Amino acid sequence: MDPVTHAVTGAVIAEAGFVQRLGSRSRLPLIAAAMFPDIDIIYRFDSLPSYIANHRALSHSFIGVLATGILIGGLLGRLDEERRYLAWIAACWVALFSHQLLDLITSYGTVVLYPFNSTRFYFDWIFIIDPWLTGLLLISLLIARIQPQQGKRRAKIGLVLASCYIAFCALNHIVALRSLQQSAKENQIAYDTASAIPQPFLPFRWSGILDADSHYYQVSFFSFQNPKPPFYVFNKTTGSYFEQIARATEMGVLYYWFARYPVVAESIQGNFHYIEFSDLRFYIRLHRFPVRKPFVLRFKFDSEGKILESKFTRS
Repeated sequence: MDPVTHAVTGAVIAEAGFVQRLGSRSRLPLIAAAMFPDIDIIYRFDSLPSYIANHRALSHSFIGVLATGILIGGLLGRLDEERRYLAWIAACWVALFSHQLLDLITSYGTVVLYPFNSTRFYFDWIFIIDPWLTGLLLISLLIARIQPQQGKRRAKIGLVLASCYIAFCALNHIVALRSLQQSAKENQIAYDTASAIPQPFLPFRWSGILDADSHYYQVSFFSFQNPKPPFYVFNKTTGSYFEQIARATEMGVLYYWFARYPVVAESIQGNFHYIEFSDLRFYIRLHRFPVRKPFVLRFKFDSEGKILESKFTRS
């Protein structure tokens, strides 16, 4: 999720009992703890490949969250006149795990078992920026702060409502996935796996992806209705010599670890050959027109197959 949602969640968690237990000074530490796992954004200052390799890994893993909670909570407990170590550690854990949960319900992928396993986990329930969830939490926070005598109860109600919204999105995802599978059956599309990827603005908008043998089918649709043709077709591979060279590079291997639905495009411009990898998971269509395609890896070759340039870009 976006940093604003993480921060607001931490603030609501603080009002839901920890402020009453640890005092008003617990507000800022819990907001910071709820945002802390995204400290791995520092890898972005190194390079985008470094960021892709490390974002949502150690700081977002179970090991990282447990260790961070002990370190930050222990420090806060040491600064507490009453030395309430366990209370501070517990508060930090709740805030930190809220970050992990909110990231898991998106489609980006979180390596929660790092360093024991590099698998990226995702639930595909909510788009990475969801104004409905953020707004619900923000309203709950404002009500809790406006009525401090009922702040704890109001904040808890807000967290319950936010949880209900997430549960609704999970159910909505199941409905969308079944609609996609039914449409594939009706249109006689053979596939291995199917995914419904949440889209921005509305929790009812989805990008349906069918993983076939050598290509993907993609279609945009709304929940509670079977997706209708046309299904867009994307090639998994061109089978070319240039593609094989690109995939064997360090950046190519990294990309295929990161991407869920890698799409390959190949072109020739003058004396140069181009191979472009993109992830269909991040395609966003608006009225059938693609408007966003981040995390694109592009290779430039000479006529003899030598890599002249390789970089991440946006298409």
